[in-house]
Amino acid sequence: MKKPFAAYKGNDSFTFVCYAHSDAEYVYQDLILLNNAGCNIWYDEGISAGKLWREEIAMAIKSADKLVFFISKSSLASKHCLREVDYALEHDIDILPVYLDDSKLPEELALVFNRVQGLFRHKDAMYKEHLIGAMQSNTSFIPLLPKNTKSLRRFVLPLIAIGASLIALFIWNLDTTTSNHNEVGNSIAATNIANAYDNYLEATELMKRWDKDDNLDIAINLLEDAYTLDPNFALAYARSAEALRIRYILSADDSALEKATEAASKAVSLNSQLAPAQAALGLIYSTKGNMDLAIAAVERAIAIDPNDALTNSILAMVYAQLGRIEEADAAFQKATALDSDNPTVLNSYANFLYDQGRFDDAILQWRAALQLAPDHYAALVNLGLAFNETLRISEAIDMYQRAIDIRPSYIAYTNLGTAYSREARFQDAADAYLKALDIDDTDSLAWGNLAFIYSWMGNMDEKAAETFAHAIELAETIRQQHPRDPFIHSDLALYYAKTKQATLALQRLRTATILAPDSSEILSAAAEAYEMLGQRDEAVKLILLAIEHGHSREHLLLSPELKELVNDPRLQE
Repeated sequence: MKKPFAAYKGNDSFTFVCYAHSDAEYVYQDLILLNNAGCNIWYDEGISAGKLWREEIAMAIKSADKLVFFISKSSLASKHCLREVDYALEHDIDILPVYLDDSKLPEELALVFNRVQGLFRHKDAMYKEHLIGAMQSNTSFIPLLPKNTKSLRRFVLPLIAIGASLIALFIWNLDTTTSNHNEVGNSIAATNIANAYDNYLEATELMKRWDKDDNLDIAINLLEDAYTLDPNFALAYARSAEALRIRYILSADDSALEKATEAASKAVSLNSQLAPAQAALGLIYSTKGNMDLAIAAVERAIAIDPNDALTNSILAMVYAQLGRIEEADAAFQKATALDSDNPTVLNSYANFLYDQGRFDDAILQWRAALQLAPDHYAALVNLGLAFNETLRISEAIDMYQRAIDIRPSYIAYTNLGTAYSREARFQDAADAYLKALDIDDTDSLAWGNLAFIYSWMGNMDEKAAETFAHAIELAETIRQQHPRDPFIHSDLALYYAKTKQATLALQRLRTATILAPDSSEILSAAAEAYEMLGQRDEAVKLILLAIEHGHSREHLLLSPELKELVNDPRLQE
């Protein structure tokens, strides 16, 4: 097969590619993708005439910043490939494993790659985005991006986002609570110290409703007291890991995640046959993006206790992150059947259904969760999200207002502002965003939302310009911290386009569409930016492409920026 482009030659950083020639059809597709994304690639096209083959290969590997190993039955059977990998390991070159099939690694490689998060070309629905992100990362550990959902773009925690139609999303993913694991009769899992066990039981009850009051903080303190009283109390460590991970999800405090990792590891070291310990460890790995380790730990938990609702729910979430959708759905259904009275299990399943575009099914699950816990704050906001997405705006507003009555919060006010904007109630929308910013004024997205609202209100041009400038300043800082996030590039493109900074808008658009070429949300935002820049032909092309990738025609009508575009005859056809 003809090689697609010349291998990189120069003094900048580059990546060495190791693959079997029988896999070239797939490998070359990926190399073209990476080359177009600006990655410097060296592969066997770069061997010069007259050079010694081994000398050239060795020099290229030693000079590379990273080696991508395309793993398949053929490459694992290739002595040349294995020698290249061994040589890279000897010279401390970061290795990114990319699995082309379900080949099992030999023991010596399995041991090495056990600490590295690989990519799965044949399973991952967002493989292209993840591959580009991995190549632009400075580490061999690859934090997986969420699946085409802007609200999860920085951490796996609730965040508001703006797209072509000011779409606000709120998904409390990887949600956890406690359930009744098989804990009796295990001397290492249990404790003989009464006070320790009392603390554990109280914490367990509080974690069932971690969303209320100070329940989560109290539970964390009680569990710490429990394992301080009994350092061998494995269950207390496992529950502590779950609680600390939730704290990390809510606060983005890295120290909480590290403490959660330590607690889960301690629980497993005390009793590797304790299902909650393995499940907690798997959830921690999943949160960190280490999916190979996550699936191994959770599957061990399932083997120990196959009929625990929480463990099945965690397994489902890990499957979903890996793109194994049918398996994820089956595990979620089993979890809800095992514990249909657990609002958090129902909430997690609803999140998954929403992610798959099954909005009506998600609404049913969130309604069921609220039947059990009418004051479940997360379920209220999530249900509002689903109503917003299905254009049941008045019902969405009602959900957000109910959530605010329970706990006035940034995320509820921001979603409420988005819902008001969809009804063209711009003053109400601005008021809601301002209340959100009174709580947290650090998120560029809320400032960007507010700036668009001002621009549509009339006689607010100066205020809109000031607000866009502030949103851009914050967003550019975020872009420096998260250069592989397609949505921050997309957001900036919209802000620059609205403020007529065409060159910067087009730069950000190009990066966003390279990072997420199949995202309907990115494509529709790009269309809106082109429309604001007066480039109607490009806008039409991108809108048609966004619709082809699943963007709703109805949502196009919600943005004031697209009023003229949606009437273009090419879209009417």
